Amino acid sequence: MLVVQGLHHCFGRHRVLNGVNLTLEAGECGVLLGANGCGKSTLLALLSTRFRVQKGVYQLAGLMVADHGEESRGRLLFVGHHTHLYGHLTPLENLLFFADLHGLRPGESTLRAAVAAVGLEKFVEQPVRWFSAGMKKRLALARLLVSRPDLLLLDEPYSALDVQGVTWLNEALRRFLQEGGVVVMASHDPERVAALPHRPFRLHQGQLYRYGEEVPC
Repeated sequence: MLVVQGLHHCFGRHRVLNGVNLTLEAGECGVLLGANGCGKSTLLALLSTRFRVQKGVYQLAGLMVADHGEESRGRLLFVGHHTHLYGHLTPLENLLFFADLHGLRPGESTLRAAVAAVGLEKFVEQPVRWFSAGMKKRLALARLLVSRPDLLLLDEPYSALDVQGVTWLNEALRRFLQEGGVVVMASHDPERVAALPHRPFRLHQGQLYRYGEEVPC
């Protein structure tokens, strides 16, 4: 489902990724661990197509992403530190706008069910600008229930979530994996990740290692 081979990325003369290899099959969750600045967010940005691959191979669902960018973007969902919500819009309006951008046509019942699933049904008519950081994170994650991607990319998904939000997220991710989805997550919270079936990886000096091993993938 997800194949990365010899992925390199530089910012000017600074090399961040130096030959990353990663393969995940349907139903697998890869968790990226490592110190701040080691390249986790850069790798996620490349997988999300926000950054162009400078060198290496990136395949998603059998497609070469460099040659099928638009189709590949339709198969993935990225939720990062910035929720990219519009403060003057309600939760329903934000999800509808997201769906329109992705060429989706969900009914209002589907959108309301997504809002309810993340515990925001009491706030469905309120502008998002009044939401707390945790509420915004929940609404951003509700996009998973609208788009049904093949690949889900998460950058520190547990940040700002309360206990209830963490429980919902882990349950949603378990269902997503059981349905054959692939997850790549960067996290500094191994205790919360431990509730999920996952493969831990460590990014170090631009290369990816299976956690506890000394030879790069």
